[in-house]
Order: sequence, then C-alpha cells, then structure tokens
Amino acid sequence: MHVLRHLALPTAGLLVVLGLLRSADADLLAPRSGKAVRGAIVKQTDAEVVFNIYWSRNPAVVNPEHLLRLPMSGVKKLEERPHPAVEIWRRWKQAKTADEFAAAGAYAKEHKLKAAARVCFAMALARDDKHRDAIKGIGGRGKWDSARKGNPLLDAELQAVLERYVKEDEPAERVKLHKVLKEKAFKAKPHELERWRRSAHQPTGYQEDRPLSLRSDTRPGAVYTLYVPPGYTPARTWPLMIGLHGGGPDGKRGDEVVGSGPSAMNFYRRHAQRYGYIVACPTALHAGWGSKANEEFVRDLIAELKLLYHVDVDRIYLTGHSMGGFGTWALGPRLAEELAAIAPMAGGGGSVSKLIATKTPVFIFHGADDRVVGPGSDRNQAKQLLGTTHDFVYTELDQVGHGFPTSVQIELFEFCEPRRLHDKKSKGAWPRSSFSGKVSKAEVTYLGDPMAEIKGQTAELKHWLAHLRRGGGRALSALTPILEHKPEGAVAGLAKVLGNAGVPFDGRAYAARALGKLGDPAGAPALRKAVALPAIKSQSRVARESAAALLALNDAEALPALGKGLEAWAGYYEDKVTSRGMSYSDWRRAANVLADLATAWAGLAAPDSNAGFLEKVLVERVLQPQHPVQTSRRVPQDPSVSRTALARAIAKAYKLTQAPAERWTKLLGALANDGKARAAVEALRP
Repeated sequence: MHVLRHLALPTAGLLVVLGLLRSADADLLAPRSGKAVRGAIVKQTDAEVVFNIYWSRNPAVVNPEHLLRLPMSGVKKLEERPHPAVEIWRRWKQAKTADEFAAAGAYAKEHKLKAAARVCFAMALARDDKHRDAIKGIGGRGKWDSARKGNPLLDAELQAVLERYVKEDEPAERVKLHKVLKEKAFKAKPHELERWRRSAHQPTGYQEDRPLSLRSDTRPGAVYTLYVPPGYTPARTWPLMIGLHGGGPDGKRGDEVVGSGPSAMNFYRRHAQRYGYIVACPTALHAGWGSKANEEFVRDLIAELKLLYHVDVDRIYLTGHSMGGFGTWALGPRLAEELAAIAPMAGGGGSVSKLIATKTPVFIFHGADDRVVGPGSDRNQAKQLLGTTHDFVYTELDQVGHGFPTSVQIELFEFCEPRRLHDKKSKGAWPRSSFSGKVSKAEVTYLGDPMAEIKGQTAELKHWLAHLRRGGGRALSALTPILEHKPEGAVAGLAKVLGNAGVPFDGRAYAARALGKLGDPAGAPALRKAVALPAIKSQSRVARESAAALLALNDAEALPALGKGLEAWAGYYEDKVTSRGMSYSDWRRAANVLADLATAWAGLAAPDSNAGFLEKVLVERVLQPQHPVQTSRRVPQDPSVSRTALARAIAKAYKLTQAPAERWTKLLGALANDGKARAAVEALRP
C-alpha cells in the first residue's frame, strides 16, 4: 500500500506564529445600522441571513441569544473569514492532485504559513515533479531535492525499503535494511523502526475491554475499548480520539461505575471509520473522571497507544458525554499540553483559563432541554469564551434532552479535523511521529523492549510469569506462549502467581485460566484454594476463572471448595442488599460469580450428590427473596441476563442429581417475576 495515498494531515507548525486568533477566524456580519459582529454564517439566501455568534453552523440551533436573523436588505457586508491556520488543513484534506496541492501551497504562502506551504508544494511535486508552480513555490529544484531526501512520503524507493523492513521477520535482515535506510538519509533510529514493526502486528477493528498494559500493576483491572480502522498501517500517522463515557457512581458503597467504554464507543465508531481515527474509550476506575486515579489512567492510555500505534502527536483529542463531559472539562486543562482540542458534551464544570493559555480549541455541545444535566454550566463557559479571542464553538439544540445527536457527532469530527496541537517547540509542518523518542524503563517493563529481537533476547517462563504478576494486557499476552510451549515448571509457577495476594487480580485470573487450559491435575489444589477465598470485589474474576479451570480439569475433589465459595458469594449478595433492593453492579457481580461456581458444581457433581445444598444457598438466600434490582435509564442494564444464567446452572444440577419435583417447583416460584429465567428452567425440567 503506497504511503502517499494514506498520508495523515501534517501538523500545523506555523500555528505557533499566527495563533488561533478569533478576530480573524470568524465570518463577518456588518448590518447597515449597528456594530459588526463575528461568528458563523448558518444560512444565506437572497432574502435573509442567519448568523450564529457562538460559531456553530448547525442549522438546528434555535436559541435566539445565539442567532441573528437579518433581511439581506439590512446587511452592509457579509464575508466568510476562516482562519488560515485552520483553513489550510481543510484545503489539504480536499487536495488529491498536484494542482490542488500547489493551490493549497499558494494559499499557505499568501498567508505567511511558510512551513505548511513547503509541505504542500512538496506533496504537489511528489505527484508531478515537473509542476512549475510547485517548483517555484518551494524555491527551486534544489529545495525540492532537499525536502525529498530522507522523507519516505516523498521518496518511493525509500518508502519501499521501509515497507520491507516492517514486513521482515529475520532480525539480521532488518539490521541490513536499517543500513540501507541510513544511506538514504532516513533518520529513524533502530528502536524507532522496531516500534514501526511492532505496530504492524497490532490488532485492528473493534476491541472491547482491552486491558491496559502500561503501569497495569498500579491500577488493576483498567480496561479500554479500542477502535482502529481496518485499513490501519504504520506507514502513516493517525489521529487519536479519547472518548470518556457517561454514567455515575453505583453499588452499595459507591465503588462501582454506571457506564463503560463500550457504551461510549457507540457514539464514535462509525465516524472513526469514515474519518480515519483511532478511538479509545476507557472505562473509569470509579466515578467521576476528574479523580487523580482516572487522570493517570488516561495519561497512561494515551502513552500506551502512542507506542503501539503510529499516532500523530499533534492530533490527539479528548471528548466525552454526560459524566464524560464533566470529565473532559476536568481533564482537558490538565492534559492540554498534548491535546489538539477538547469537546465536552452535555457536561459542565471546569475552567477555561488554562485552555486559553495553551490555545486549546474547544467544541461544546448541550441540549437546551436537558433535564439530567442542565445546560447552565456549559452556557456560562461559552459566554466566558465569547468574550475572548479563543477558538471555540458552542452548539445548543432543543428537543434532544440529554442525548448526543448524530448531527453533533459529525460536527465534533468536523471541528477536530483541521485543528492541531499548539506547540511552541514545533517549527515544521510534517506529521510528527509518536514512535520518536528514547526507550523508557516503563516501555521495556510493560510493553517489552522494542529492540529485544535485534538483541537476540529470548523470552522464557520467568519472563512470562513476571508479566502475569503485573497484570493487564501484557499478562494476557503471556498466556499464548505459555500454552504453546508448555515449559517445564509452568504449572508450579502459575500456581504460585494464583496464590499470591499481592498480584493484581487480573494477573491471578489469567493464571487460573492457564492452569485450566494446560490440563495438568497438579494445578487443581491451587485452584481449589482460590475458588474458596473470601468474597470481595477484586476476587470475583479469580473465583470465576478458577471455577472454570476446575471444571476443565474435571476435578471431582473440588466440590467442597466450590461449596465454600458459593456460601461466601451468597453472603456477599446478602451484604449488598439495602432497603431499596440492590444496585445493578452489585447484583451482576454476585450473580455472575454464583452462576459460574454453580455451573462448575453441576459439571463436577456425581448423580448421587446432594443438590439440596444449592437450594439452601442459592434459591432460598439469593433467588427466593426476589429483591428488586435498581437499573440505570442511561445505559442498557438487564438483571435477567445474570439471573437466567444462575437459574440455568441450578437447573442443570437438579437434572443431573434427579432432584424431586418439589425442588423444581420451589426454584420456579423463586423466579416468579422473571419470565426469561423461568423459561430457561422449564426447558431443562424433566
């Protein structure tokens, strides 16, 4: 695939010189009587002009405080005045031919955007090296030869060598290719090239709840949902958008979160594919987003993606809806030095002073009739920005409530497209690669040394176990080589990780999974111990994976341990019940663990086992009380899914042990308010 066909928009290096001055970056409306105003032309006909002083071009805006409607007979002057430092990247995106790139270069040169002009003329010459206007614009053939030297976006031969490097599996051959690249004046260092190659092997498409790797042991269980366009290639740089989900606190102790990365991704996924964005939606460690722990999580997420995927460091954006909108206002100013723009949606709070100081553009949206989060705070922030020269847009729509309409989703991406990081240190306008820079200790520890293959380093069991002890994405990736190679000592090492309370719970859960897949009965004692541990939030995944592993090992001796675990998690359920019932998060965790333990019990029990134990623990203590489960209206939550899984597991055990009719009747009575769960039991009843 040819790089030039997939070139990312270059960075606006000359933004430093011109800044995003609102006095120039706005349309102008001068009435025949009264003062001229700046904003955005929304609609213009022979009879009338509609003008938005908050710079939104969304035609659905109806707020009279935002709009001016004048008959054309009352207009003295009406001009479109886009800011050149933004407009140049709109023109760049539209350019396809040498003539179009040369025209964009002429526009940049006219507006004293010298670095951007050179890039545009160079791109024109890459398509037609005899283009007269481009040769003249860049300063002659000598300047063109200098620009092309060492730039794979302009030199097809250099690009071909780079593509060979990325695809080459033999380390020795890559060392030779690096020498060729150096001879062609390509300045990337070996470890940077190895990041290119590592990136070529990263998964693309939709990835739900991907575990964070970077500093995973400091925030166990941190996950994010990722979308990478199917056409991803490290041959170009890509914009990155971070989307913060909505929701709020949940659980009896408020330590759960309503909302998730997958729920947020629904807003961005289809637009990311259309515009060519990498989008990552983390799931908050707790509500709300502005906490120090969540801030560090988002920072590490950005850092991780910059090392694993080829990100344009001048095109990183932060957005979020509802709680995510509050989070964008909170985290945006703290992360402003690396953000090209922020876009809080239906949120509030925060301060604009840091954003103004860092010249970070802001796109704000809110529903005028939002009864969940009123628009007052966002209106106030927009009014503060209105009195400045800052680059911002505020769109307020009626009849949308607390929603996030498709038209605004598109408006968000259109706002971000031409905006780049305001970086005083950047003097050029070519895309800046996230693969540049030294190898840090954190990268080696959590993502692996990019130079490991070149150095001839071979991973061993001790390395894979070390990854498991840190948890996160690196721990998950360690399962593959362990299961493939089945090294001597693997079972003992995994059992030790599983039994270490100091290891993050996801690392212990992955160790349990590996013990089940290895199929060695020697791993059963550690699994029995893990499944019977006291029931606490962080133990839930360990218990579920351990139960599944015991079932995979067909360990009939596990029944007492499973029984102890069922007792513990029934107690966990009872502890979470309040006078109003229980929260969905608490219910789902308890019911899912109990369902997996009961499934393992049913799968391992002999026909003469006493299923009356399950009746006493699960039917009488969990299902029969029929405590109401509180759900959120903002995200899909169906308590019946977990209840059905638990009821089905009990029914399978009843069928195996030939339970008497009265036991089935009691189970069905406990499910009187859940038709789905009753139907699942009826389907298994003899």
